[in-house]
Amino acid sequence: MKTLPTRPLLRALATALVLAITSTALHAQVPGILNYQGRVAVGSPPVNFDGSGAFKFALVDAAGTTTYWSNDGTSTAGSQPTAAVSLPVAKGLYSVLLGDTTLGAGMSVIPPSVFANTDVRLRVWFNDGTNGSQLLTPDQRIAAVGYAMVAGGLAPGVTIPASSVTGTIPASQVATPPPGMVLIPAGAFTIGRASGDTDTDAIPTTTTVSAIYMEVNEVTLSHWQAVQRWGTLVGGYTDLPVGAGKGETHPVQTVSWYDCVKWCNARSEREGKTPVYYTDDAQTVIYKTGNVDVTNVRVKWTANGYRLPTEAEWEKAARGGEVGKRFPWGDTIAQKQANYFGSVGGYDLGPNSYNAIGSVGGTSPATSPVGSFAANGFGLNDMAGNVSEWCWDWYGTPYAGATDPKGPATGSVRVIRGGGWGLDAGLARCANRNNAIPTRSVISIGFRVVRSAGQ
Repeated sequence: MKTLPTRPLLRALATALVLAITSTALHAQVPGILNYQGRVAVGSPPVNFDGSGAFKFALVDAAGTTTYWSNDGTSTAGSQPTAAVSLPVAKGLYSVLLGDTTLGAGMSVIPPSVFANTDVRLRVWFNDGTNGSQLLTPDQRIAAVGYAMVAGGLAPGVTIPASSVTGTIPASQVATPPPGMVLIPAGAFTIGRASGDTDTDAIPTTTTVSAIYMEVNEVTLSHWQAVQRWGTLVGGYTDLPVGAGKGETHPVQTVSWYDCVKWCNARSEREGKTPVYYTDDAQTVIYKTGNVDVTNVRVKWTANGYRLPTEAEWEKAARGGEVGKRFPWGDTIAQKQANYFGSVGGYDLGPNSYNAIGSVGGTSPATSPVGSFAANGFGLNDMAGNVSEWCWDWYGTPYAGATDPKGPATGSVRVIRGGGWGLDAGLARCANRNNAIPTRSVISIGFRVVRSAGQ
């Protein structure tokens, strides 16, 4: 068994909170449990845990000072419950049915009243059997869909009259996310700089985005190359590069914006999904080769295939449900939270220079394996640091705002977001906007993908 050091580095990743709701025009039948899947890593640098572990769970408020529910009913004011639930962990991943009393005396029913609260977070403690029970951080935000949260607390077979439900509940917001992806719920948010920052191209603007599924991790070298091989040998993609990366589990880099868009199409076709990008307005000719500046009208936005996130989608996802913060977790940053180039001062807590995790094996590049740090509130890894990420949009100012903005119709440079291993803390802020010509292919830029929710 892997052991925890005296001052352990622990992290938990919420990869899915599934509330499967079957609805009709007037009623909804719902389950009485929450299906939670998470990840736990131990040590420094963190290593995925394998074996049997003892877990404790509590549903708390955003401040972590009020307990709404705990697995054995003993937690108060966010404190650790007394009893634990034993769960198997394989390669760092575990799954639990919260509220399922068949798990034994250590699991209590989740009362419906819990979900009357607007912001509910899951707090988890883990014991590897050697170093005692340790709090996993951060708490995972699970109040993405108010109605679904209410429904999740009801007993099986209970129906909810439509008259008691306020607002519209798209099926996409309560569907099970595809493997390796999480739901980014629909709704309005403020895109733009945090209080005290002075970015002239990131003036706070109210923006609304539709629900999407976003990949938990940046695309890895191994995944890129598997799709690239298929695209080249089977799919008719003539110029997809092999990409580069520090290791199979590190993010791919040295890929241009054009490469990433074509790769998305190749992955879609490989998995039997409808490609998103085309070279004609009728959306009949799949984009497979060359450097084509695909226009918004040539994007099949409702297709079930993979695509790059828009800038607005990316920033909402990066914030993880937080409001007005510099980073996905708050207003300061330290190298225990993200892989960036430290320079102690102001909101950068450092230490200085390259991150120790990224420096393993050399600093050219100084990437780290995806998922080496705690996830944000939506369960996404590396939204700050590691590699910068291509977005769909041409870069332009000011923000378009409104609903589902897709950037300017034309431009000369595409948006990149998220900072990176060789960039300072300022570029890792949620609101920081960077850009590059779409042919740029360097060791500091990668990407992650999204899909339209409900597809």
